[in-house]
Amino acid sequence: MVIEHWVLFVSCFLFLVTCCLHIYLIEHNQEMELIFNRACEVLKLRDFSFRTMQRGEPVKDLKRRFVLGHTSFKTKTVTVDIYTAKKRQSKKISAILAVIAHELAHHQKPPYRQRWRGRIINRIHFPQFYRQVNRNVAKFKKDKVLGEYYSSK
Repeated sequence: MVIEHWVLFVSCFLFLVTCCLHIYLIEHNQEMELIFNRACEVLKLRDFSFRTMQRGEPVKDLKRRFVLGHTSFKTKTVTVDIYTAKKRQSKKISAILAVIAHELAHHQKPPYRQRWRGRIINRIHFPQFYRQVNRNVAKFKKDKVLGEYYSSK
């Protein structure tokens, strides 16, 4: 009888913990979407949609390349990984804002083709692009709402 009550208690506890974790993740995703919309307002960009990257398991080898975010020029969708690579914990919002600034800069300074040493290459990340990323981050820091996430605590 005591064991049955104990099993029932443990199963109820695990159910409550998973429900709370699920609610926290939903709230975190919704908060990131609101922050993304505010970032688009600050940069005066319209019709962009935000998605979180659905990574099932942690990244095994951090020394190799892994993606923090990507964007689609056709659908104006920005996808960002909002969890850390190894332990899948929530990232700092300032780090997520840096990735958002980078991805939105792709739309502000789009890639172009260039002739270089007799070949045609795509310039995706170039000096003017990184200047635009730095300008975006500076605008985020000047904003009243987004600037709070950059304040040192």
